[in-house]
Amino acid sequence: MLITNLFHLQIRCTFTQILFFIILCLCQSAYAAEIKIEIEGLESKEGDTKALQENILKNLTLNQQKDHPRLSNSRIRRLHKQAPEQIKQALQPFGYYDVNVTTELTPPETEQGVWIARYVIKLGEPLKLKAVDIQIDGEAQNDKAFQKQLADFPIKVGDTVNHPNYEKAKRVLRNLADERGYFDAKFIEHQLIVDETAQTANIDLSFDSKQRYRFGNVTFQQKLFLFDESLLRRFLTFETGDPYTGTALLAFKNSLAHSDYFSKVEVEVDRTSPTKDLHLPVAVALEPAKPNKFSAGIGYGTDTGPRGSIGWKRRYINRYGHRISTKAEVSEIRQSVTANYEIPTGRSIDNFVALTTGYKDEHTNTSESEVFLIGISKHHSRQIFNRKLSEVIGLEYRDEKYAIGSDTGHAKLLMPNANWSYIKADNRIHTLRGYKIHLDVRGALTNLGSNTSFLQTHLDLKWIRQIFKNGRIITRGEVGYSSVSLLNGDFHDLPPSIRFFAGGDRSVRGYDYQTLGPKNLEGQVIGGQNLLVGSLEYEHSILEKWSLAVFYDTGNAFSDFSEPVKQGAGFGIRWQSPVGPVRIDIATALSENDHPIRLHINIGPDL
Repeated sequence: MLITNLFHLQIRCTFTQILFFIILCLCQSAYAAEIKIEIEGLESKEGDTKALQENILKNLTLNQQKDHPRLSNSRIRRLHKQAPEQIKQALQPFGYYDVNVTTELTPPETEQGVWIARYVIKLGEPLKLKAVDIQIDGEAQNDKAFQKQLADFPIKVGDTVNHPNYEKAKRVLRNLADERGYFDAKFIEHQLIVDETAQTANIDLSFDSKQRYRFGNVTFQQKLFLFDESLLRRFLTFETGDPYTGTALLAFKNSLAHSDYFSKVEVEVDRTSPTKDLHLPVAVALEPAKPNKFSAGIGYGTDTGPRGSIGWKRRYINRYGHRISTKAEVSEIRQSVTANYEIPTGRSIDNFVALTTGYKDEHTNTSESEVFLIGISKHHSRQIFNRKLSEVIGLEYRDEKYAIGSDTGHAKLLMPNANWSYIKADNRIHTLRGYKIHLDVRGALTNLGSNTSFLQTHLDLKWIRQIFKNGRIITRGEVGYSSVSLLNGDFHDLPPSIRFFAGGDRSVRGYDYQTLGPKNLEGQVIGGQNLLVGSLEYEHSILEKWSLAVFYDTGNAFSDFSEPVKQGAGFGIRWQSPVGPVRIDIATALSENDHPIRLHINIGPDL
């Protein structure tokens, strides 16, 4: 009996101890100390205050454990004493080796109050680089890309010692070696030597690039074997035996991916199986895109009214990559249908020969026109002044019946034509910085397939720049010139599609579509031989996708440039839709006595 009572007593005592321990833990958790860390004196000439503070807090044990549920008062004091040395260590990677730290620890006034740990730091002068010695060995020693990189190396003599920048500089060499095909490259020596007494440091880097690898044989694997290999090799941006560059490999992959032939493109370089002369095999795996692509669209513009379109494209119709597309458009003033047959000729989707036929029936406030055309054109890219221009050279036959003012006629024109365009933009849908240049030249000669003669040029420019934080300046201009009489032609024999007009959403706002130009004796606009239009617009963002705009437009179509120009001005609202800005403008015709008001609505990308 006595033994049993003692056993029960022991159990009760053990249970009581456990319960007391749990309550004690809960109480400690409930009343865990709170700590506020204050750091002062980090302002430096180098402007790296934020980086200094982040690294201090990252290395400060007191900061790491300040939210620990069982952080005791004695441990706070102990960690606080360790802080000065930890702060000094955290500042050394940024060149601060002569650092003085003054500390102050203020306990809470109440049991549940906040500890305040305050550290006042005197940085001293940071160490400067006295010497930066970089040695490149191997084939990269004569590589111009490495020579340029060394000339622009991110670390130079006189810079403040900065360990993160030092590691970044080493990565620059490694990345360049990988981009240029020096896959066995390595650092033979890399050290940053600090002399605290002299307050200087030296960097010694010895980089051995070894040999450079080259592109080897390229093999294509097609899921359905749809395309002839001769077509696929047109997209190559390198030849077998060329020195390897990641840029060339990526350009090759992008050319295939953007060709519209494939839904999936994989390009792999096998670094594990080089040949004796360091050639690396290139394997390409391709999955074809669906052969048919259908499209439809609706829109509205004050020039055209409601409009809609449907289209069909056959991405490939044979193993040589030929394709065909058709598109039909309908609006209040225009109905058209076109068909194109494309034959690839180069290494990108932009290089091809196109056979085109089309029909258009247009009725505007100034003219009526019915056009049938057929043509052939070669589309490709041309390098001019280190700029990649899109070039189209073609020949078009146009049969156009028309009525404009008191002129009616039936024009038959065989027109050689050429156009060049260049677009550079950070984003072509909504541009903050970019511009566009487009030049058209075309003409015809009597007795050479045409019933009249003319030569015409048309230059279209647009320039966009961000200004301030939320603003954009948008400028555009058009210049057109036609030579008729010098070629023994007659202006009245030119159909409306060859004459110049002004006015409308994309011309001089405040005026109806194509209502500006020379007039006949009855006061009817008949179009002009020349064109001059300019516009200046300021757009200011007010919400994430909404902005307001003010603008001034000027210009006209002329028989000669001495005639007066027309002017329009107004304001508008913009909404950034997925397909480009929706522009709603209210404009007034400043050159008219009654200053009429006109609404303009337009949708489309900036460039």
